[in-house]
Amino acid sequence: MTEITGGELFARALQAEGIEFLFGLPSPEIDPLLVELEAHGIRLVPVRHEAAAVHMAEGLYKTTGKVAAVVGNPGPGSANLLPGVVTALHEGVPVLVITSQHRLGIVYPASPSTFQGQDQLDLFRPAVKWGGPVFEWSRIPEVLRLAFREMWNGRPGPVHVELPAPILYATGDDETAPVIAPAASRGTGPQASEAQLTEAAALLASAERPIVISGTGVDRAGANDALLEIVELLGCPVMTTMAGRPTVPSDHPNYVFGFGPAGDRVRCEADVLLIAGSRVGNLDLPYDEYWGDPAGQRLIQIDVDPRHLGVTRPLSLGILADARTALEGIATRLRSMDLPAHNGDDLARYRALDEEVRIAQATPILEWQGPGIHPAHAIGTIGAVFGSEAVYTVDGGNTSLWAYSVLPPTRPRSYHSILELGMLGTGIPSAIGAKLGAQDRDVVCITGDGAAGFNIMEMQSAARERLAITTIIFAEGSWTMEEPNELALYGETFGTAQGEIRWDLVAQGLGCHGEYVDSIEDLEPALRRAQAHDGPSVVCLHTDHDANLAVPEDMMARFFEVYSGPEPTKQPA
Repeated sequence: MTEITGGELFARALQAEGIEFLFGLPSPEIDPLLVELEAHGIRLVPVRHEAAAVHMAEGLYKTTGKVAAVVGNPGPGSANLLPGVVTALHEGVPVLVITSQHRLGIVYPASPSTFQGQDQLDLFRPAVKWGGPVFEWSRIPEVLRLAFREMWNGRPGPVHVELPAPILYATGDDETAPVIAPAASRGTGPQASEAQLTEAAALLASAERPIVISGTGVDRAGANDALLEIVELLGCPVMTTMAGRPTVPSDHPNYVFGFGPAGDRVRCEADVLLIAGSRVGNLDLPYDEYWGDPAGQRLIQIDVDPRHLGVTRPLSLGILADARTALEGIATRLRSMDLPAHNGDDLARYRALDEEVRIAQATPILEWQGPGIHPAHAIGTIGAVFGSEAVYTVDGGNTSLWAYSVLPPTRPRSYHSILELGMLGTGIPSAIGAKLGAQDRDVVCITGDGAAGFNIMEMQSAARERLAITTIIFAEGSWTMEEPNELALYGETFGTAQGEIRWDLVAQGLGCHGEYVDSIEDLEPALRRAQAHDGPSVVCLHTDHDANLAVPEDMMARFFEVYSGPEPTKQPA
């Protein structure tokens, strides 16, 4: 018999689940766990704000597939976690959310006299897939098993475990609370049936104009190769959702940009559409104007969450399954079939239109002479310096649109943005999490100055942890994306001016390398110095306000339709 604390028992259970990082801050209520972390292979990464802890866990997961834990102190520390937890729920990011709690005699319920007392279970309930408390020492492994089972049930997401301090300080016989391996306590995810895979392959094989559309679920499932094999077997166009950008390299010979006239034509002319790992949300503009008449189309949709199937476009075949196994199953069947030979004329026509539009949009950008720095020119330079092997975290409004359009194609799991909830301030902490998981790769955060302000203090966390990330802040001193609507409707702006901030000087005060750039000729040398620095760097990039506003008109118009719905003249009859 070995007597161990609840903190050690909890650490053992975390280790069994493969947890390597705990993001958060210390407190007396959680100390029995913190003292056991190092012995169980878990690294504590302190933060400057608890919401950023969850974004760090998000960056780690999106880059590596590894799950992390976060912790909040009783009361305000736990409440600070919530913005990050809500983001993780929307993004499908699995994270274990631990909230510490006071002694049981003053909570459940907390009286008005309880210092930092609040019902944290009710507070977190809408923001997590599952939540529960540990009220007994021996149940620590069981409650964690329940949490992780729900974390991986369907679409992954955050789960919540409440830990009252006395449970962690208590001791007990470790033989009475065994820690069970994950494989022995939960099954695998949903799988497609043989009949569904056969039907999907038959629909695709019989199509005259098939198309494959790849969402971020393909990246999360590691299904990129299987998806591209299907594309190459069919010889058909492939496009991505905005969140699915890293799933298909834009230099692939079958790639068509999905948010322009060529993408519209591909979708509208397609007779069979295969959509994998995407709910086809409003960002994908799921209107007939851009997708065609559904009466003449057959749509196959693969997703791990049943709530995502058939939400915005009518289905012919909905497959509830892991994207990788489903796509591999379809590819296997297609390989054994006598597929019709497509002459490639349609694909060539789509790609020619794509290139024509790209050149037309790029020409005024390439011809722009300043004064100042055009954000597209800057992102082109960033891509040239850091290349396709880097991990990019993208944050902000117009800055993120420029980055989406101009950055080079990346490896899988290497382009991260927040495109369901649209949370700002994720870029810097997400880059920290990405670097912890991929220390041998360049990690670059590209962010607008508005977004940077939310979590700039986490650059001090990067300095303390000696993490060589490069954060490039596009600084023009304005909430630029908000201006067009205000100017169009009211002829003036309100609340958009931020003033000038020298982010490089802020960074130096936080222990980082800082660079200030106000000329495009100086940008590459500054980026090279940041890249070579043994630690975190911030490049304060003074971009031109008017150039940032000049996002290609068609792209901006589509973005506004995300909010407003289809334009009245485009409403289907």
